[in-house]
Amino acid sequence: MNPQIITRPAFVVIGVKYQGRNENNEIPQLWDAFLPDRAAEITGKVNPNVAYGVEDHYDAETGEFDYVAGFEVSADTPTPDGMVRWQIPAQTYAVFKGSLPRIKEMYAHAYRQWLPQSNYRRHSGPEFEFYDEDFTPCKDKLDMYLYIPIIRK
Repeated sequence: MNPQIITRPAFVVIGVKYQGRNENNEIPQLWDAFLPDRAAEITGKVNPNVAYGVEDHYDAETGEFDYVAGFEVSADTPTPDGMVRWQIPAQTYAVFKGSLPRIKEMYAHAYRQWLPQSNYRRHSGPEFEFYDEDFTPCKDKLDMYLYIPIIRK
């Protein structure tokens, strides 16, 4: 599973935040609560059919990280109460296509196999999961993309 290498311009994501280790499936629970209850509060969505799971601030000692379930928005979109705004910088990414049921395998492959053997290293900044228009969990269309920021070694 070799990734596609792409460069994306900066963009903004607004959504709900989780901080922890996801030991008890807190992230799927976050999505389950966010989509039906809070997602409609976000105005200015660039594409209401495309969602993002953005991760950053990983602490190697504790295993904790920040995760935001959200949507890309226009720069002037107000942030609803109880939500966060994350600015995602312009970056070059290794993009891995996979499926939600195999997300842990995607991360393991990217970090343990592909990245160490590639001409790249992990660059600073958030990585994100990209769920496009074809992603519909209730219809078993579970394809998604993992974007990992990279820079040449």
